[in-house]
Formats: sequence, C-alpha cells, structure tokens
Amino acid sequence: MIPKRLRRRLLLTLLIGGFALTIPSQSISSPASALVLFLTVACSLLALWQFYPAPEQTTDKMAYRVDPAIDKSWVEAIFDSPAALLVGTFFLTATLGGLLLSFPMFSAHGSSLPLIDTMFTAFSATCVTGLIVLDTATDFSFAGQLLILILIQAGGLGIMTLSATVLTLMGRRISLRHESAIAEILSSEDRSLLSHTTRNIAIVTFVTEAIGALILTILFSLQGDSFLQALWRGIFTSISAFCNAGFAIQSDNLILYQNSPLILQTVALLIILGGLSPLVIIALPGLRRPRRLSLHTSLTLLTTAFLLVTPAIFITLAEWSNTLADMSFVDRLTNAWFQTVTTRTAGFNSLDLTELNPSTILIMMLLMFIGGSPASTAGGIKTTTFAVLLLVVISALRGQDRVLIFGYHIPTRTIFKAAAVVTMGAMFTVAATIVLLMTHQLDVISALFEVVSAIGTVGLSTGATAQLDSVGKIVISFCMLAGRVGPLTLFVLLTTRAPRYDWERPEQPVIVG
Repeated sequence: MIPKRLRRRLLLTLLIGGFALTIPSQSISSPASALVLFLTVACSLLALWQFYPAPEQTTDKMAYRVDPAIDKSWVEAIFDSPAALLVGTFFLTATLGGLLLSFPMFSAHGSSLPLIDTMFTAFSATCVTGLIVLDTATDFSFAGQLLILILIQAGGLGIMTLSATVLTLMGRRISLRHESAIAEILSSEDRSLLSHTTRNIAIVTFVTEAIGALILTILFSLQGDSFLQALWRGIFTSISAFCNAGFAIQSDNLILYQNSPLILQTVALLIILGGLSPLVIIALPGLRRPRRLSLHTSLTLLTTAFLLVTPAIFITLAEWSNTLADMSFVDRLTNAWFQTVTTRTAGFNSLDLTELNPSTILIMMLLMFIGGSPASTAGGIKTTTFAVLLLVVISALRGQDRVLIFGYHIPTRTIFKAAAVVTMGAMFTVAATIVLLMTHQLDVISALFEVVSAIGTVGLSTGATAQLDSVGKIVISFCMLAGRVGPLTLFVLLTTRAPRYDWERPEQPVIVG
C-alpha cells in the first residue's frame, strides 16, 4: 500500500510534468516563460526523488516495499542524501546568482539584463564552464564581474568543501551529514582525514591562485594595462584558470594574447594544476620516490601526461597550415599546446574555433568528454575513469579476467563505477544533442560540440551558443549542472536501489561484440 503522502507527491509530479508538456513551444520566447519552464522541470525532478522503491526479499516471492525515508518532506530527503545535497547546493547557488545578476547594479548598461541570460551565466559560472550569452567584459559592471568570480570560486572549490573549510578554520566540528557530502565530492573513503584534506585543498587553491594572479598582473602590466586594470585582470584570470572556468574579462577571450607566450603558458599551468586536483598536487613531491605514490596519483599523472602530449602533437600538425599559419614557429607551438590544455577542462581559447579543421574539432570533443581528474575543478568523465576502461580493454585483449596495473589489482566495483559514469555521460550527451537538434536549426557537429562542452564543463563553442533560444539555454544549463556534479551522482539520484540477494545466482555467459 502506497502511503498517502507518496500518492500526493506522485500526483504532483504527474501534474507538473503534464503542465510542462502542454506549454506551446511558441510561447517559450520570453525570459519569464522560460524561467517558468525551468522551475517546472526542477520541481518535477525534486518530486521524483521522493520515490525510491527497493525490493525486499521474502521466502516465496520478490515483493517491493516503500522506503521509510519517503515519508519525510522533500527538504529532509535532500538533506539526508549527500548526492541530493550536492546537486541541490549547486542548483540553488546558481539560481540565486542568476537572480542577483539580473539586478541593474550588476549590469554595465544601468538596466536589468534578461533573466534567462543571467541565469545561464550564473549556471555557467557556478558549474565552472565558461559558455556565455552575455559579454562578461562589456555587459557586466565591476560588481557583476565580481559576483561572477565569486560564483566561479564557490563552484570550483566546491560549495560543501568551501563551507567545511570555513567551519574547520573556525574550530567547529563538521556534522556527519556534511561529512558524507564532502566525501561524495572528494571521492574519499577515509572520512577521518576529511578536515585535514579540506584544509589542504583550501591552502593549495588560494596559494596557487595568489601566485598566478601576481604573475599575470605583472605580465598584463607589461602588455600596456594600467596597474588597477592589470591587477583585476590578473586576479580574475588566475581564479578562472585554476577553477577551469574559462571566463575572461576580454571580449575576445585570450586571442589578443596569442603572441604572448608567457601569458598563455602561465594560464595553461594554472589550468593543469586545477585539473589535477589539490590532492594530487600535494602528492607531487613524492615523484622523487615513485613507490610512495598511491595508484590513484600515479594513474592520474600518467593519463594526464598522455592526454596533454598526444593531442598537442596532433593539433599542431592539423592546424600548422590553417589557424597557426600566420604565426611564428614559437607561437605556433605555444598556441597548439595552449589549446590542447584548455580544451580538456577550461574553455579559454587563443584560436578562432570556427576556423579549425573538422579533425581538430573531433579530437577536441574527445578531450572535453574525458575532462580532468577526480576531486578537481574540472568536469568530464575524469582521467582515471578513461584509464580504467582503457585498462579493461587491454586486459580483455590479453585474455585476462583481472585488471592489473603497477602491481595492483583494480576492484570490480571500480570498473562498474567507471562503466556507469561513461554510459550515463554518453546517454546524457546524446539525449541533449537530440533535443537541441529538434528545437534549433543547428548542424549535428555544432550541436554535439555545444553539449559536450557543457557536460565537460569546458566552455568552448563553435558559435552555437549565440544561436540558442530560451529552451536551448535551459537545456545547456542542465548539461552544465550535470557535468559539474558528475554523471554518477545523477545516476545515484535518479535510479532506484539495486536488490540484494541472500544467495548466489547461477552464472551464464552472454555473447557480446
């Protein structure tokens, strides 16, 4: 028997979902109607989270029971689930940021900016993506740029991690619920070290950003900027680069500096460090004694190096006589390297993406889909996920039934998790691309590039962002949110619990391939 409260929630879900489906497409042309649709879909998802059927084993048959947790309010349900708390925090932060950015004081024009555009900007900043429909340099005042930077820092460092760090520095104990949420973000199984870990993450983040801001301020000053302008550009660019956000307060992003190797290399180094995660950065001194490195750190560094060097060579060869043709030898190598680094995670660009070869566009989409490393500011399926699945393929080709690397055996649950992340990411990418193609006059490559860039929280675009209507902006906003919190987190949120059996089932092979 389904409890009365659950019946009400299911009815509410159907009513809200039905209302969303009845909205005529031609009416979704104003920011207000788009926001209604946005909140409608969000409420539908919140209502759906209340239904968690879990099979219960009985002596004669499999019967489904209703989890007692569903008898709680939806607010309690979210706070009791680390995954829901993570998603809810990012969603509410971005929504609040979008509402604030719509106020006249944050606009450079003295009047309110369109709400749907400020919402899109806030989601892009909080999810450290970098896709824009408004020019950060000309459409937002200094206060607006500062608010965007705060959203980038909060989203990059992680809302839960940031607040836990503040509580720790104030000498207060982290609650068990908050501890679970932080462990979800950091993929940490040893919760006894969370306070120490979050403190180290904050120190590495702020120290690296401060050093980067100092160097960039000097370099921007040498480019002819006034001290205050160079200082603000240095701070903004350093935080945006380390958080892998891709936002810039230059209208042409970093194309203006394509002949300034020091600026591009500084930004590239900040992007790489942010994409590695502070946990790996802390372990870097252990490179002198490789045996002291954990398997995670070793695999992360090896995969990152492979994904940086190999595509850089490819992009250099593919674009040598194309977008790099008018540059000097050093600038060609610098820009090819920079574009490789920023494609995986950040979204800065020093080349005109609309002029790139199709082969370069394809390799860039693969890099964006993989993204950075776990517990970093980057998105994507993560480098270690890619490495684990690649090792599975190698083991299968060798006829091995176990995955071995560096003398260690990778657990089956890790392989299942990697497969789930990639599958969910691919399914979400295909679904969002289909929606864009159904609602916009875009070619397949442009639509797919836009979706992959959003899900990978990269922020690069071949021009499709400017063609998005209200529905398209909502779709891409959800893609950015999904890419930031991770496909596996959404997988945990939106699926039911798996049944547990008290006995072993017989094994039978299935023909694949």
